[in-house]
Amino acid sequence: MGGRGSARGFEVSLKPVLLHVFGMGTGLLLLAGAMLGRGSALSVEPLFPALALVLLVHEAAHALAAKALGAKSVQVGLARAGKLVVGLSVKVGEPVPLQRWLLIALAPLLSLSPLLLALARAGGPLAPLFAWAFLLNAAGSCGDVVLAWIAASSGKCVVRDLGDRIVVEGPPPRVWPLVLLDAVALSFFAHLAVAVALQSLLMVVPGSLKLELAGLLIAEKVVVEGRMHAIAVGPGALLPTIAAVAAFEAVAGRRRAEKLLREFAAGSA
Repeated sequence: MGGRGSARGFEVSLKPVLLHVFGMGTGLLLLAGAMLGRGSALSVEPLFPALALVLLVHEAAHALAAKALGAKSVQVGLARAGKLVVGLSVKVGEPVPLQRWLLIALAPLLSLSPLLLALARAGGPLAPLFAWAFLLNAAGSCGDVVLAWIAASSGKCVVRDLGDRIVVEGPPPRVWPLVLLDAVALSFFAHLAVAVALQSLLMVVPGSLKLELAGLLIAEKVVVEGRMHAIAVGPGALLPTIAAVAAFEAVAGRRRAEKLLREFAAGSA
């Protein structure tokens, strides 16, 4: 599948890109956690109220953005990946030009995230609730970001948003943006797996230990008076992770991207 195929259009549902969605969600969650900059772990009590809050305001942001940009019909329903329900979704009743649809798709991430972060940093009794909401809204935008990435890689087009899938009326995506999307998603997954593996390894290694690569900290274990004081994974762990993902994409990236293109084309058949 060397070319870009027909310009009739294609369909993208969550199921064939579920790995990319989860990988992007992991990355957005890690980035949000770094931006939050909290020194201690959040208590679990506000988690479920924050989840309920985000489910409402996230989809409300989509709906309000669609209405503000001229959509005549907006409906809220369930988002599915195959038979798996993964959340709520907003359906826009008519095709929307790409630039306007990108604003609708990314509205919760671009509008709610700064507000929730500011409220979390303001302190007060509701700060933990807003901190969880900030994290969940960022992670919950993963499907929006992946679908926006794929639609934008098509170039000039219009998008029919069906809630849990989109139909893009325009040329198929180029191969290289799909390879890049695959690399980004796998990098986040791989970094998380490497971090967990390093922490597990250091827990069983006796004594203090510090691992570095090119002057960057990979991982460190600090033992004080025979008791474990801290375990940390540093930025040096990213280097072998990125190198491994780059090698994998060099071998298999184009084949994986072309498989996605075939699935997109089959979805619109």
